[in-house]
Amino acid sequence: MHQARVDQFLDHVKSSIPLVNHLGLNRVIFENNEVCFHVSLAPNLNDKGTGFGGSISGLCTLAGWALTTLLLIEADLERNVVVKTGTIDFFAPVTSDFVVRCFCPDLKGSDLLIDKVQSKGRGRLPIVAEISQGDVLAVRYSGDYVALDS
Repeated sequence: MHQARVDQFLDHVKSSIPLVNHLGLNRVIFENNEVCFHVSLAPNLNDKGTGFGGSISGLCTLAGWALTTLLLIEADLERNVVVKTGTIDFFAPVTSDFVVRCFCPDLKGSDLLIDKVQSKGRGRLPIVAEISQGDVLAVRYSGDYVALDS
């Protein structure tokens, strides 16, 4: 998918979900069945001067939704996408601008999603979203997203 289409998607997200405009989401990259959110730390600070868990959780949840949605758009199978489950672990503080890297841990997961949506009209995608600070994994989010009949 061309970056211009991904930028258009981000504009749509920002206009449809007003909160996103306040989370410091600067850029979305979608390549090789992976989404990367480039995020500024400043609007996501907590009282300790590190990343606020609530906004980090929200960005990880949004990244899973974006990955699922963009995979479907790329396959010309636009559907409503919702989060079904999500869990998050915080291993280290987020102390600088960061990237949320979101992917399906099963290399065939995106193909399975597309096959299910084509055959049954709906499908599921398990995802992982991670934030690293240097060489340290700071956050890991795991979730399941469902594509529903339009």
